[in-house]
Amino acid sequence: MTSAIRTDWKIPLSLLAISAIPCAAGIARLAGLGGHTAVNGDSERFFASPVTIMLHIFGAVLFSLLGAFQFSTGLRQRYPQWHRVSGRIVAASGVVVALTGIWMTLMYPIPAALQGDLLLGVRLLVGAAMLLAIALAVSAAMHRNIARHRAWMIRGYALGLGAGTQVGVLLPWMLILGTPSTLQRDVLMSLAWLINLAVAEVLIQKRSLGIFRFYKATL
Repeated sequence: MTSAIRTDWKIPLSLLAISAIPCAAGIARLAGLGGHTAVNGDSERFFASPVTIMLHIFGAVLFSLLGAFQFSTGLRQRYPQWHRVSGRIVAASGVVVALTGIWMTLMYPIPAALQGDLLLGVRLLVGAAMLLAIALAVSAAMHRNIARHRAWMIRGYALGLGAGTQVGVLLPWMLILGTPSTLQRDVLMSLAWLINLAVAEVLIQKRSLGIFRFYKATL
């Protein structure tokens, strides 16, 4: 594997690694629903309305895993038709994730121990922002504004990947300081989305600068 290929796949492979734990947890949740495992206080809401959580998990797995490959420049350039088709699937699955996430936040009787007022509000805001980002990305693609399309899809993907970063934020806290309080957990989970957005903006700026340098070199 050449240095250029390793560099090109660095971001997709990192995103796949971040997505691994949430995807595995989601698949385990689906297996539990299909296997009729014992219903407890945490899972009762899922058994009462399984379709929404199933759509959310299927959408999240498609969005996070298939979306990671969109970050490979070589893959996009070598297989443009694949990029267009898979990109549509990523956008559609992202909309499903955002809508079902909002619905579950509002309609599922989530135990107070699992969600405080801060996290409830942040989840609604993130869901709405993710929908907006994908809508702007699709609009930009329809108008052939590729740079704007990529920027908004990167932001939408960053918001959709919040669960993976939340594992990375919460796990060290729990290992070092123990179980966080409700407020601490809500702040840490909210921080994960902010981290993702910050990284997304850095990536967008780097790609914009790279495009600028390319055009400048060809003048």
